Amino acid sequence: MRFRHIMAGCLSLAMLAGVTACTEESPVNSGGNSVAPQTTSGTTTPASSADPNDNAATDKEAKELTGGSYQPSGNAGTIKYLGFYSIENDQKGKEQCLIFKSDLYGGDIETETGPSGDAYFDKLATKIAADDSPDIVTFDAFLYPGTASRGMFEALDPYIDYHTPMWEEMADTIDSFEYKGNHYYYPHRLTTSWTLNYSKKTIEENNLPDPYELYKSGNWTWNEFRDMMIQFCNLSEDNVGIYTTDYSLLPFIATTGTVLVDVHSDGTIDNNMFTPEVTRAMGFYETLYRDGVMYAKQFGDWVSPQVFAVNCDKLLFNSIEPEWSYIASTENLQNPAGVESDIHDTVSEFAFVPWPRDPEADEYYQMIDTYGFLVPKGAKNITGAVEWINLFRAYDIDPEVIATVREDHIHPKPVYYTEGKYAGERKWQITWGEQEYDLWREMCDPANFTFVMEDVRGFNSTFWQQYGSLLCDVLYNGDSWTQRSEEFAPVVNATIDEYRF
Repeated sequence: MRFRHIMAGCLSLAMLAGVTACTEESPVNSGGNSVAPQTTSGTTTPASSADPNDNAATDKEAKELTGGSYQPSGNAGTIKYLGFYSIENDQKGKEQCLIFKSDLYGGDIETETGPSGDAYFDKLATKIAADDSPDIVTFDAFLYPGTASRGMFEALDPYIDYHTPMWEEMADTIDSFEYKGNHYYYPHRLTTSWTLNYSKKTIEENNLPDPYELYKSGNWTWNEFRDMMIQFCNLSEDNVGIYTTDYSLLPFIATTGTVLVDVHSDGTIDNNMFTPEVTRAMGFYETLYRDGVMYAKQFGDWVSPQVFAVNCDKLLFNSIEPEWSYIASTENLQNPAGVESDIHDTVSEFAFVPWPRDPEADEYYQMIDTYGFLVPKGAKNITGAVEWINLFRAYDIDPEVIATVREDHIHPKPVYYTEGKYAGERKWQITWGEQEYDLWREMCDPANFTFVMEDVRGFNSTFWQQYGSLLCDVLYNGDSWTQRSEEFAPVVNATIDEYRF
C-alpha cells in the first residue's frame, strides 16, 4: 500500500514559522457535514474574540518580503476571492493581503463571502457555469477526488514550475494531488491536523505525568495515553478523559501508518477499513469506551475551544486543531468583552501534544494537512491569481518574516487601536509559550514524523456523513467496529468505484 509520505527535505521548521494565527471565523478544515451530533462537522464556530471591535484599525504594520527568487510583476490587478470567510480578516492571510495591495505587487482583492459546506460548493459551481468565476478560492473548495473530478479548477502547470527553488521542497506534496496528469493545487505549506489539547494547570493539580515530557522522552504512546485518562477519571466521577469527534478520530487512526481511504494520482483508490491497523485503532477506542473515559455530552453537543477553556478542569483532552484551540481557549479567559479586563503578556495555561505513537507501528506516523489556493475554471485574472499563490509561498520562506513571526508570537509588541470606541487602547494579543510555539512548528517537520494524508473526506458530503456516523457510533455508543464496518463496506466500495478512472 502506498502512502503520500512527505520527504524529510520537503519542509523545514523555519519555513513553517511564517504562519500566523488561525482564522477567527471558522475552524480549520471545515467542509463535511456529519449528521452525528457529537461531531464538529457543519457546526458554526463562535468567534474566538469577545471584543466587538476586534477588526478595527490598529497601528500594527505589515511585514515586507525581503528577497527570494520570486519577483512579482507589480501589475497583479484585482482578483476576485470567494470563500466562506474573509481572507483579509483572517490572521493566516491579513498581512499577505496588505503586501498584495502594495506597489510591489500592484494587486487588489474583491471579496465575496458565502456559506460553508455543500452550499459553498454549489455557489462556486453556479458561478463557474454562469461565467462569473472567482479568480481564487482556498483549499476548502478542493475535494480530492470530489471536486477535482468535476473539472472545477484550472490546471496550474502552465503557470507555476514547482521544480524552481521556491517550490521544489513542496514538489512531493504537489504531486500527491495530481489528477489525471494535471496539478490543480499547489499548497504552499503543510499544517498540523488535530492534536490533544490540555490544561497544564489540570495536569499539575491532579499529579498526572506531563504529556509533553512523555513526548519529548519518546514515551508518549497509546498505552500512556490510556493510562493517564483512566487515572484522571478515577479521581472523580465528573471527570472525562477525552472529547473526540469523527474528524479528530482520523489522526489517531493515522498513527498506525494507515488511513481509511487513500487516493492515488494514477486513479487507484484503497479502502483500508479492514486492514489490521485500522481494526486495531478502532478496537482501542472500543476499549476506551469500556474504560468509561469517553465524552458523554456533559458539556453540550460540541466542545469548542471556548467550552473547553471553562471546563478543562474536568475534561483532560480536547482534540481540535492546535493553533485555533490554543488561541481561542486562551482568548476566552484573557480577553473578555471590552478591553478593561484584558490580560496581557501572560503565557497561556493551555498546551497540546501530537497524537501518541502507536507502539506497534514501525515509525511515528502523524496525519498532516495542507494550506493553499486554487484557481476556478473560467477565472478572468489567472495571472493575478498565480501572483497571489506565489506571494503566499514567498512569505512562508522569507527568512526575515520567519524570524519576526516567531518573535511576534512569543514576545508580541503592544498594538493599539487607532479608531472606534477603543481608540488608544491596547489590543489583546496572545503570548505564546516557547514550548507551544516551537512544538507547533516541530509537528510540521518531517524530520520528526512520517506524515500520511487521509482522503476519506474527499469524495462528497453524503459519503462523509455516513462514514462519520459510523465512527461516532463506535466512539459514543460502544458499537463494534468489526460488525459495523462489514455492514458499511458496500457503501464504501460503491463510492470508491464511482471515482476510479
